[in-house]
Amino acid sequence: MTVDTGEPAADRVRLKTLRHSLGAHLATYRTAAGISQPELAQAIGRTRTTVSKVEHGTRGMPEKQWRITDDVCRADGALVNEHTTLAQAEQDYRGRWRAHQRQARQAAAQADADALRASPVPSLGVRERGQVGGCEAWPETMGVGGALAEELMREVVTRLVRLLGRREALRVARWALGAVGLSSLDTDEYTRVAQALDAPHRVDAQVVNNLAITLAYCKRQEDALGPCEVLDTVVAQHGIVRRLLTGGCREEWRRPLNTVDSDMASAIGGYLLDMGQPSGARRYFEHARRAGHDARNPACAAYAAARTSYAAFLCGDTCTALDTAAAARSLAARTDDARLKALAELQAAGAYALDGQHGPCTAACARAQEFLTNGNGCAPGSLAYWVHEGALDSKRSIFFSLLDRPQDAVDAATNARVRFDRAYVGSYARCEIRLGNALVRSKEITEAACVLGAVARFASLSPRLTAELHAVRALMRPWDDTQAVTTLDDQLDAYGLSPTAMPCWWPGSFGPSS
Repeated sequence: MTVDTGEPAADRVRLKTLRHSLGAHLATYRTAAGISQPELAQAIGRTRTTVSKVEHGTRGMPEKQWRITDDVCRADGALVNEHTTLAQAEQDYRGRWRAHQRQARQAAAQADADALRASPVPSLGVRERGQVGGCEAWPETMGVGGALAEELMREVVTRLVRLLGRREALRVARWALGAVGLSSLDTDEYTRVAQALDAPHRVDAQVVNNLAITLAYCKRQEDALGPCEVLDTVVAQHGIVRRLLTGGCREEWRRPLNTVDSDMASAIGGYLLDMGQPSGARRYFEHARRAGHDARNPACAAYAAARTSYAAFLCGDTCTALDTAAAARSLAARTDDARLKALAELQAAGAYALDGQHGPCTAACARAQEFLTNGNGCAPGSLAYWVHEGALDSKRSIFFSLLDRPQDAVDAATNARVRFDRAYVGSYARCEIRLGNALVRSKEITEAACVLGAVARFASLSPRLTAELHAVRALMRPWDDTQAVTTLDDQLDAYGLSPTAMPCWWPGSFGPSS
């Protein structure tokens, strides 16, 4: 973490003084005009709490609200002029702060580059991160050099995120990630893919494998970098697959290509879900299911059906959630993948929770746990590689919250927190936010604020993570004036996560229930 010293720190003190001065003058003019805080709040379209915080210098307002305030309080332009001075000072500070941060980033990037050169192999902890429940988290489709490059890059990105924050780490690492993606394909393989694209009848096993390699890279990087950073690559590769399928590839390669088509479409749908676009995600999941059927691959079809159920769950479409969960169960039963079967049961539990069915929801969760406990572990290349006890408990926390069982939700989220590997920052952040949600519903506000404040720095990994955090913060509005919530607001503001609109992540908020 970069600590401001010297001029930036002095600027912050000056800005704080200006904000407090403006707030004090607002209180003076308002009182002199005989206007109460609720009356002023109604006039400017804000809450009384917001007016109170502005007067205490802990929150600002847009210029439009200040002009209305100036008129209502009969300040004759004094408040507007003082706000203009403050706004200019804040703008100047941001410019100097960015320059200061840029220098710190350059120094940190150079330090990490030196550390990378001094570390010829990844640490044991990094090598173990690819293991989930004792099995490979992703299909192993890379050469030795590519695998080493990726693990090294992953370690560097993790360190950069901790030092600089996610966005700046991405700027430093993006070029290196591109190099990692290219390292696994040699010149002959590039030529093979290009020739197949121009003449689909030239598709062979190597072309199909090369397309799968790209998707494997994106799956490996998405958790650390967020879906926004890998979506374009997968969409482009999916376009190549579709072109090969519609361009007349040989019949013997259609089923393997359909399998890749289904896998990519499911991945894109998942990324769109994380970006807060469940309607678009459902279209991709439906395509993935059709492609899985065309490939005669029940695992692909089952996974797509389960994910369709989850998208419907988020949209509040109870009927579709129930129907597609039943289809996922039926299709998963035709495979020997215990994790996939557990996923199907998990989505069925979500559909039951959305429908208010306590007993069936609990029973489905129990069956999912049984599959994970007594099943065959992780089937080779399982699409549901990410389903484990921690993920199960994290989902159960949501379901129990929907069923108005807050203490059960807290217990489930607490168990999930212990079982998640913190190296998977996106998944762990989602687990922490769900714990915060359960704590708020249990009226444990101080603990919830601590949990949410600690995880705020990772909430920008995806729009849905940010929306989930904002939704939990919205539940805390009755406690806006408490010290715990005020501190949380300051932490959110520091990471640029102050809510600007009503959150819409909770199941049922994307559309009406069927």
